[in-house]
Amino acid sequence: MNYILMAIFIAIYLIGVITVVYQIYKITIIDAKARNIKHPKLMGLLATSGKSSEGLIIYLLNRKKYPIKQISDNELNEINRRKKISFVSIIFIVIGAIGFVFCLLTG
Repeated sequence: MNYILMAIFIAIYLIGVITVVYQIYKITIIDAKARNIKHPKLMGLLATSGKSSEGLIIYLLNRKKYPIKQISDNELNEINRRKKISFVSIIFIVIGAIGFVFCLLTG
């Protein structure tokens, strides 16, 4: 029974992680298009790469050179919607991690 709960909490954790990474990718694409950065999808991949978020840091440092040229209200609404989804995903990550540790400790 304990292994089943551990598997459920691991699944919840992974769903949260995958969703956060995807939302960062999509937000980065929208931001890169608004700043007229070449290859916005490549910038999205760059932002999601790395173990310690070094890809996101590189993107944030690189985007300083490019001011926002044009961004519509729809794109701003999309970014805000994706931020809310990321927040919920972080809650999933926390619940999954706490549940997994609890299962390990009660073992």
